[in-house]
Amino acid sequence: MAYKQKVPLSREQEIYQKERDFHDHNLTHLPDIVTTLFAAIETIEDNQIPYALIGGIAVKELGRPRVTHDIDIFVRPDDADNILEILKAKGFEIERRDPFWLYKAWKGDVLVDVIFRSCGDIYFEEEVRAHVRRIPYYGKFVNAISPEDFIVIKSAAHQEDNPHHWHDALAVLTQGNLDWDYLIKRARLSPRRVLSLMIYAQSNDIAVPTDMIQKLYKAVFEHPHYMPEQLTHPYRQKPKVAEFADIEEREPTLYTKGRIMEALASDERIAEHDIKVLVSETVIVVKGEVFTYEQKNAVNEVIQRLQPEMELKNQVYVRTLMPPEGSEAIS
Repeated sequence: MAYKQKVPLSREQEIYQKERDFHDHNLTHLPDIVTTLFAAIETIEDNQIPYALIGGIAVKELGRPRVTHDIDIFVRPDDADNILEILKAKGFEIERRDPFWLYKAWKGDVLVDVIFRSCGDIYFEEEVRAHVRRIPYYGKFVNAISPEDFIVIKSAAHQEDNPHHWHDALAVLTQGNLDWDYLIKRARLSPRRVLSLMIYAQSNDIAVPTDMIQKLYKAVFEHPHYMPEQLTHPYRQKPKVAEFADIEEREPTLYTKGRIMEALASDERIAEHDIKVLVSETVIVVKGEVFTYEQKNAVNEVIQRLQPEMELKNQVYVRTLMPPEGSEAIS
């Protein structure tokens, strides 16, 4: 999907958005939610678009009964715009809330969150799609994220203002019957959070294998001992085999973004600044804030050195620090 810049809201729009968000996330009329869920899912499945539920409905089937107030659907970034348009054609009201990770659709009072990037840079990639489960829900079957991916997503998403994510993950752990090897593999996306969850779960007498905790600990803190093979950065391009050297292979945009973020973080002119990078097939968009135009130009230099063939849109804001009003210059 082509990334779009998020449009700033007016004060009135911001107030309306917050009021509507509160309403959307406090709805409890289950029949309306079920009806809207099946309307959205049938539309997506009719168009043969891969998806998985990751919110309250998923945890209800994977872990514990919980009141749900909306519907969370996890999709590929490239499918998000298409899903929004086909839902609109079925009578849903739509909004491209945040082009970096979230779209919204409503049927009546019921909200459907179309999520295409979760906390921790977790995407609905091929590995996740291969582990999706078909679960029963009110007489029909729907796709739900695997319990292992659910645990990783919820661990990464947990914050002080939404503690239910942590307890949802614990509930799935309580059910057991997990693919521990796959969970360890997926935990690489949020290893410290998942390790913390496993230790906390064991402290509550949830049956988490001790060797699972040991492996996670070693992966986080003892890389040289735990990984005998040479460590290769996941975003670093592998050399081409001579037989296929003349065949150009397009690098996944996620890897391109990773290499750029690594280069920006290691450049002493930029490293301390919060720079966000969005990458599509042909365009790189950079956002964030710096304090000098030299730093902004440094961002250009780093990215153009790595990806000279791609269009660069540097939307980094240069914040000029002004002296306090009424202060006197020291001569």
